[in-house]
Amino acid sequence: MLINLFYKNSRNNAELLYLISSNHFKNQLNMKKTIVSLVIIAAIVVTVSTGANAQASTSNLVNITSLKTKSPDKGSPGARDSLIAIYNSKVIDKNTYILSHREYTHYFTASNSDYLVVEEYKDMAGMEASFEMNTELEKKAWPDAMKRKEFMDAMGAYFETWHGDALYHMNPKLSKN
Repeated sequence: MLINLFYKNSRNNAELLYLISSNHFKNQLNMKKTIVSLVIIAAIVVTVSTGANAQASTSNLVNITSLKTKSPDKGSPGARDSLIAIYNSKVIDKNTYILSHREYTHYFTASNSDYLVVEEYKDMAGMEASFEMNTELEKKAWPDAMKRKEFMDAMGAYFETWHGDALYHMNPKLSKN
């Protein structure tokens, strides 16, 4: 039907053949452009994802846990720090999957409840293994479940129940050693 429409509106067969062949050529050209574009996009995606994975695997992971401190009855920052020091010496310092551990408190303003725990791991598997090792080390440090719960509750009394986690990896090209 379309060919008949072109035929009736065409002055001669040569014009009809020209229209059909030029449309066919345009369709082939568009198909080739589409295929080339898809190949280029696929190459870019593979290159970028491979580069991102390579970069992520060459740097350690850093987990930053944000906490809010609070003051329990008869509590003090010194008592909080003593409990955390005991925990760190019995658990964190013995955890071989934790490459570094730092704790930061907010400094120099009236609101000083912000508290950060920054831990560094070799990779995601190391971070996950560190969680399991922490549990094992806690059980070893406080074999009695009631005493372990009492200690954790005493330490936990200095923090709100809310917390936030952020996971980062370092870009070595933009870092100062």
